[in-house]
Amino acid sequence: MWLFKALAISLVSLTFFISGCGFQPLYQHDTASHNILKELSLIRIAPIEDRIGQQLRNFLQDDITPRGKPTNPSYELIVKMNKTRRDLVLLQDATSTFAKVSLHASYTLTNFNTGATLTSGNVTAKTGFTIAQSEYANIRAETEAASRASREISYDITRQLALFLKKTTSNN
Repeated sequence: MWLFKALAISLVSLTFFISGCGFQPLYQHDTASHNILKELSLIRIAPIEDRIGQQLRNFLQDDITPRGKPTNPSYELIVKMNKTRRDLVLLQDATSTFAKVSLHASYTLTNFNTGATLTSGNVTAKTGFTIAQSEYANIRAETEAASRASREISYDITRQLALFLKKTTSNN
């Protein structure tokens, strides 16, 4: 019985502690989060170079504007990317058995009408793959690793933009 009371008191005190610290979910269901989703849906995503850039743009469109391109955008998101590959785990015969793919993206959110920069940032994602005997398998593994990294970059950029828009809409 005393264990039940202690657990109940712990849960109640934890609830007061969390509500008192200012914790607030980013995507909670209220008018403020609806405004953030509405603001995100007004972002036009500029084309990104290379095949992996196209994939990143598709991921960003799925995350930021899932209902389609905005007809009257307020913002434009410009993303520049570069990809690097490093072979790791070198064997005695100077061959590699593992490679690391790094994607680095820098983004800028601008006002669509004036072109003024509102926010910018950098995001990096790293992933790896095992190098096999087959060259086709290696190309495919590297492509998949880059795709996983671009997915992660899309999540990070979307979260950072949502936080920025939440700050700016709460200040207005």
